[in-house]
Amino acid sequence: MSFHEKSAWVTVTSILLVSGFYFLHVPWSLTPAPSPELVHGLAYCLIAFVLIEVIAHVVLAIRAPHDALTPKDERERLVELKATRAAAYVYVFGTFLAISSIHIGANKGAIGYGVLLAFVVAEVVNYTARIMYYRRGV
Repeated sequence: MSFHEKSAWVTVTSILLVSGFYFLHVPWSLTPAPSPELVHGLAYCLIAFVLIEVIAHVVLAIRAPHDALTPKDERERLVELKATRAAAYVYVFGTFLAISSIHIGANKGAIGYGVLLAFVVAEVVNYTARIMYYRRGV
């Protein structure tokens, strides 16, 4: 398994852990004004995500320093492009659904929450597609 595939595994795992914690434990409501718990919870989860990513990538780089320093080849660039394309479609569709929810009575807070959820799902699709392309081949 290459360093870039291991990096994708680390990222998708940390995204799922941190965003799962955020969406399950941080309260949200349909009130027009965002509550401080939302902002604080998002800040804490963002800090946790950065710490998990940095520590995990440092450990990966220490375990295989040669692999960590190799530049991306054509295959890895193609994997990134294909995965990003799939994630872009998911993000656009999710954002469209979040914005369209205004027609069923959603307010600004709920729309923002939906756009954040669309972003998280798109990033999970991005890194999961990378893993699949690394495994399957491009």
